[in-house]
Amino acid sequence: MSENTVLIAPEKVIADALDNLDITQAHSDACHAETRYWLENAGLDDPELVDLSTLPFITIDNPDSRDLDQALLIERDGDGYRVRYALADAAFYIRPDSALFREALARGTTYYTPLLAAPMLPVELSEGLVSLNPLVDRRALVFDMQVNNDGNVSRTTIIRAKIRSKAKLNYAGVQAWLDTEPSCENEYDESLLLLRELGNTLIEASDLRGVVKFDRTETHIHISGVPSRFHLDVRRRYDTERYNEQISLMCNMQGAEMLLVLQGQSDVLQAIYRVHDAPLKKSLNTLRQTLEQFSQLQEEPALWQWTKGESLSDYVDQLPDSERYTRKVRSIQRQIMQAQRGSTYEPEASEHHALKAASYARFSSPMREIVGIFTHKELLEALGGAAEHNTIDEKLRDDVIDAATMARTKQRQLDKVIQLAALHEQFSQEISTAQYSEYTGTIMGLRQDRLYISLDDNAVDVKIYKDHLDELFATQYEISTVQALPDTKEKPQFHLGDSVKVQLSSYDMERSRYLFTLSHL
Repeated sequence: MSENTVLIAPEKVIADALDNLDITQAHSDACHAETRYWLENAGLDDPELVDLSTLPFITIDNPDSRDLDQALLIERDGDGYRVRYALADAAFYIRPDSALFREALARGTTYYTPLLAAPMLPVELSEGLVSLNPLVDRRALVFDMQVNNDGNVSRTTIIRAKIRSKAKLNYAGVQAWLDTEPSCENEYDESLLLLRELGNTLIEASDLRGVVKFDRTETHIHISGVPSRFHLDVRRRYDTERYNEQISLMCNMQGAEMLLVLQGQSDVLQAIYRVHDAPLKKSLNTLRQTLEQFSQLQEEPALWQWTKGESLSDYVDQLPDSERYTRKVRSIQRQIMQAQRGSTYEPEASEHHALKAASYARFSSPMREIVGIFTHKELLEALGGAAEHNTIDEKLRDDVIDAATMARTKQRQLDKVIQLAALHEQFSQEISTAQYSEYTGTIMGLRQDRLYISLDDNAVDVKIYKDHLDELFATQYEISTVQALPDTKEKPQFHLGDSVKVQLSSYDMERSRYLFTLSHL
């Protein structure tokens, strides 16, 4: 990396990444023609719509979100709750024989970057007519759920309705309001208070099901300044995000249950489920060995042991919660996450292991995922009593699954390019000026030839390679999954969960990677 290295503007990084992945923001003339038709024929006067426009639905999302596909209303119902969760009725506008559907299928999803979104649907729909924007009438598919005070759903009905969101709220604002001693001044304030109450109830119910709770931090990449530059920092989720997530998960689990019932009554329905298989036995055995070895290295081994017959959920819940042990707990949670398998879209229902749900489907993102549009369509057709088997839908379901799988891969690739560019933004200046910052991090994983260190300031992982350790300390290190031990006793040891300080040392041009060294040892 030379001193005259020129940083590429974020706008160009993102534009090039989108181009390389064949992701476009533009839509075809046929799509725009169909969009104009729907703007003139919005279907809001449909006599089959139930008019719920006077009810105080609200949306809660990120401040910069413009494609609003979920609105909620929570009311007290005896000692339980009535939850109405409205989802944008994209399936009404995006029909299988249309150009809009064909392009949505080709894209698979809306792609997000720190600068812009490449929408699956034209913005006149995704941010306009279909989006559940405030103070305008919109079509919605409403899940009407009766929830007991223990968080279990006793009844669910689904209707197509006309709603009018009363406000576009954001997680930070709702969190700040809930953190005070709020008084109810708006017609939707009671719903927000019940969101917190029900959200905590649903979290407790998920604990009882055995869902593992992880203390997750996210790398937040944003663009600011003149000239514009990437910036990295850590983002922690608000409690309000977790509450809203619980409502969304409940809706998706209820939708999956309904698909299963309807499938049992007819061979017409072409359902798509989100399946998350349990970890492989080999992965669990490796995890158990790692945790046992880790516990034996601690001052109080019993605090860290995963006992036989204990669920992972119970194990994580009983880990020490004092600040002294935060790094160790985070490193243990990382080992558990890495033992899990990824989720897939499938035509047959199966357990969603992470949620401990017998079945799960994606209903809650109908404007941003082709799976959502197709699943809405199939459910509505089945509820409407469609009787004829449609071989086109059967083939289309396979295409939708392929498109959704492809889109997830593309988004991960896009994220990786942007993260590498953001890291380049941060570290290249240190290389060119030879002024190196010191970073504190946690050893989150060890492999035979490297240590993985998560930096506190931005939650990014960097690596320290074994050959560098050997050279730095003039000895040979043996690395297991829990520790790196030197041949010479007076040299430093490194353990899973340790706090370490690192500095950038150089840039490997051949492998396009930054190399780090340990500091202040």
